[in-house]
Amino acid sequence: MAKYKCPTLGDCDHANRGEIFERAPGEDIKCPGCGTLLNPINTPDDARSANNKIPQIIAGVTILAALAGGGYYFTSQPTPLPTPVAEQIQVSAAPTIAAPVAAQPAPASAPGILPSETETKALRQEGQNRLTDGDAASAELASSKAAANEMLKLAIAKMTQGKLDEAEKDLLESRARNPKQPLVAYNLAVLRLKQGRREDALKEFEASFIAGFSYFDKMDQDPDLDSLRKDSRFTELVASYRK
Repeated sequence: MAKYKCPTLGDCDHANRGEIFERAPGEDIKCPGCGTLLNPINTPDDARSANNKIPQIIAGVTILAALAGGGYYFTSQPTPLPTPVAEQIQVSAAPTIAAPVAAQPAPASAPGILPSETETKALRQEGQNRLTDGDAASAELASSKAAANEMLKLAIAKMTQGKLDEAEKDLLESRARNPKQPLVAYNLAVLRLKQGRREDALKEFEASFIAGFSYFDKMDQDPDLDSLRKDSRFTELVASYRK
C-alpha cells in the first residue's frame, strides 16, 4: 500500500508527530485529523519499481478530475425557501405583469490573481500522458502542480468569503505541492495585506517576482494593492523586476 504524511505542520497533530498513513488504491487520502490531502512519501521499495507509485498517481488523477468537475464550486446565494402550499395552488384569472427589476450593484472583484485554467488542464493531461507512458515520477510531478493550482483557486475563493485563516492553510498547501508557482507567493502577499502584515507581504511579492511573476498588467489593476501604491519599497521592488 502507498504511504502518506500530512503536510500541515503546525496546524495538525498528525503532521507534528510525523505520522505515516497507509492507503490502498481508491481509499480516501485525506488526513483524519485536519482533512488536508495527504502527501505521498517515498520508501525504499519505490527505488526498486516505479510501478509502486502508479496506484497513488491514479488516485491523484481521479481527485483532480473530481475537482475540475465542480468539487470546489462556491456560491453566496442563499437556498430559496419553499413556497407555501396555498401560494402554489392559487390561480389568478388576470394576466401577470412582471414588476421592473431594480438594478443590482456589481459584485466586488475577487482578490488576487487566479492561475490559468488552460495551464491547469495542460498539467492534468500531462500527468495522464506520463502515467500511460509508465513514467510515474513525471506523472506525479505534473499532477502535483495541477493540484497546487486547484488549491490556489480554492484559497482565492475563501479569501473572497473573508475566510482568511482557511485561505492561508490552502495557500501553504499549494506552495508545498508546487514551490515554484509564482502566483502562490503573489496571493500569499495579498493575504498578508488583508491580515495587516505589510512587511511579510513585501517579502512574498519579492518571492513571486523571483519565481518568474509575469502578470504585471493584472497587478496594476488589483485593488488589493492600493495601500502599497505609494510605498517606495514596493514601487522600487516592482520597477527592478518589471524591467
